[in-house]
Amino acid sequence: MSGWERPSPPAPPGAVPGSSWSQPEADPFGPGQLIRRGWRLYRSAARRFLLISAITGSLQTLLALPTLASAALLAQGMFDVMADYLGQVVANPEAYRYADQQALQAELESRLQAVLVPGSDLAALTALGAGLGGAIGLIGTAALTATALSVAAGRPIPAAFAFRLVAARAGLVKPIVALGIGWMAVSWLSVAVQTSPEVEAWVGAAGSPRSILIGSLLSALAVVMVVGIVVFAVRWALYVPAVLVEALGVGPGLARATAVTRGIRIRLGLAMAGILLVELLVISIAATVSGFAVGLSVQSFAVGFAVYLAVELVGNVVLAPWLPAMLAVAYRQRTRPAEPSDVPDAGPG
Repeated sequence: MSGWERPSPPAPPGAVPGSSWSQPEADPFGPGQLIRRGWRLYRSAARRFLLISAITGSLQTLLALPTLASAALLAQGMFDVMADYLGQVVANPEAYRYADQQALQAELESRLQAVLVPGSDLAALTALGAGLGGAIGLIGTAALTATALSVAAGRPIPAAFAFRLVAARAGLVKPIVALGIGWMAVSWLSVAVQTSPEVEAWVGAAGSPRSILIGSLLSALAVVMVVGIVVFAVRWALYVPAVLVEALGVGPGLARATAVTRGIRIRLGLAMAGILLVELLVISIAATVSGFAVGLSVQSFAVGFAVYLAVELVGNVVLAPWLPAMLAVAYRQRTRPAEPSDVPDAGPG
């Protein structure tokens, strides 16, 4: 039983025991228990969490403006192509009824392909924004975890102190910088490859044997990478709280996270997946419905897209602290017998 929860009163004689979902002592690392306890921890000091989440979310939005501009131009271009094509069909249906369907399909695909290929003018800004935005997101996650640990211990820390604490941990700063640079390089490389005539000529036309082979290999590589990322994300899920509390370096922090998650990785992974799935569904549905409703009501694609982005930003800010709070709960529960103090300090990293 964690120190920040009130003990449950004893059950009356003859009472039917509740489900394992409602009994933390039955399995403290059950996915349902971790999700619920993380949510309760978040709600217990929501203002502190939301302040940090709003700061990082706002900075990420500013850095993502080039990406958002590219996305808006892409969506508007696809909408214009489809609207123009459907308008021509409605205006002269007989001409399209007896026309060569393959030729029409090839023409439509070529127009959509021209829209889908991003321009190179925003490539550098998009890559820079992606790298910096990813790094800021990681910093915010670490600050939220520090806040969750302090709140769970009954001694909440201010938002500014949470950020200073993250900056004082070299075991967090070094991987965040490395991941930000890597994110930036991958973003720039993907845009450069899509806009390179040499790469397009080497791959060949769409549907050619070489393009199909390359596409299959890239798809298989993507699946392998996704599986690897998921495995290591669960294996090192408690890396951030371990570094914050124990002031470890990168190597010792990874080893400590591996040891702490041993035996609970499946349950911890299910809890993480459950939170992320709920966040994805809630934010996606709310943003899509709001964007369509407002866009159709004012008959403006730009307004609908802006509403969609605004609702998505608010949803991310509100739900972002849930996962760090759950991981803080799991770390405290896992290390409580060996770690008498869970409160992070601002000592040297």
